Amino acid sequence: MITIPRDDDKRRAPAVHKKIENIEEGDIRVAVIGTVVDKGETKVVVDDGTGSIDIGFDLSKDLGKFDEGGLVRAVGRPSNGSMDGEAIQDFEDFDVELYRKTKDRLKELRD
Repeated sequence: MITIPRDDDKRRAPAVHKKIENIEEGDIRVAVIGTVVDKGETKVVVDDGTGSIDIGFDLSKDLGKFDEGGLVRAVGRPSNGSMDGEAIQDFEDFDVELYRKTKDRLKELRD
């Protein structure tokens, strides 16, 4: 009997936006927004004000356009205090303060 995978079986776990200090070992996939404080050929170190995290990427990712001091969003899988990066985006035009205020307000409304 041939089993055809359902769409649900192919989907990745959603990335949950988290502050770096709140990333836990049980997290499957997270997204962080922060400043690039160090960069190498296959990794960046991102700091969001609550902590910093090393994010490693495979060689297919071109990290050349991400400069130290630049704002980025990175998505990946946490692993032993670092992160296996899947995607990284330039977030220079993103209003981080408005985002944080909105998240805090939504949390207040839910509580």
